[in-house]
Amino acid sequence: MEKRRLGISTGLAAYTLWGLLSVFWELLSVVPALDTLAYRIVFSLITISIVLTVQKDWGTIWGTIKELVQNRKIFWIILSSYLISLNWFIYIYMVTHHEATEASLGYYIMPLMNVIVALIFLHEKLSRSKVIALLLVILGVVILTIQAGSLPLNTLLMAASFCFYGLIKKQVQLPATISLTLETLFVAPVAIIYLLLSPHVITQDGAGVTTLLIFSGIITIIPLLLFAVATKNTDFITLGFIQYLNPTIQLLMAIFVIHESFSWHKAVVFVFIWLGILVFILGNVHGLHRLKHGRQ
Repeated sequence: MEKRRLGISTGLAAYTLWGLLSVFWELLSVVPALDTLAYRIVFSLITISIVLTVQKDWGTIWGTIKELVQNRKIFWIILSSYLISLNWFIYIYMVTHHEATEASLGYYIMPLMNVIVALIFLHEKLSRSKVIALLLVILGVVILTIQAGSLPLNTLLMAASFCFYGLIKKQVQLPATISLTLETLFVAPVAIIYLLLSPHVITQDGAGVTTLLIFSGIITIIPLLLFAVATKNTDFITLGFIQYLNPTIQLLMAIFVIHESFSWHKAVVFVFIWLGILVFILGNVHGLHRLKHGRQ
């Protein structure tokens, strides 16, 4: 029970932070998306390296890499690092190109993919309340898709990349700090080479933008560490529904901060999605109540 509470609380914190970060990336719209991604990776590695050095934990990293190679699981960690990088790039590109609504659509679709993946690969079961919740959410996503006019490839790729990233995290479980270090370590060489070849200079857009790029490492690491803890302590489908916090906050940020247009279609979407989440939460509470009384 304590592990589940930890998983849910860290999941809520991670997705809330991710939702708020859309404003952060909007402030970096003057920087090309690929450059922003590369700086994000490099400064993430620098930040996590400082943490590992203070904790004197580098030996654990090299030992883990050796173990993963021996167990033939290193490929999955490398794949997960490029999946999350792809997700970052698409998200940064869409937000900095005034497509925050389309980006939030991708994160609304993502939990639906999680449910399908959980059923097929993890053999998790859907209760009646989860089926009803899923149907309500599907209705909301369909309306949002119709309102947007199309379902862009970027939206689908963003949803799929994070979905399979989460699946790998669930299957190859590592301590949060170690997992994040390996993910940034495997993509950092590509990021460094790109920055060396890129015409963009980190200081060319002023001190404010330079500062934001430097801090992109810290704001990247915190929610990823929280997400790593969440995937180890709760089931995949529960995480799938918690994820709706992220796009909902993104939409609110798009409306009230970035000032994208809001229509009655979006209001209807919110109604369906939050009804689905309410049904899901009530179903979970009922299930926990039955489990508690069954043990007494």
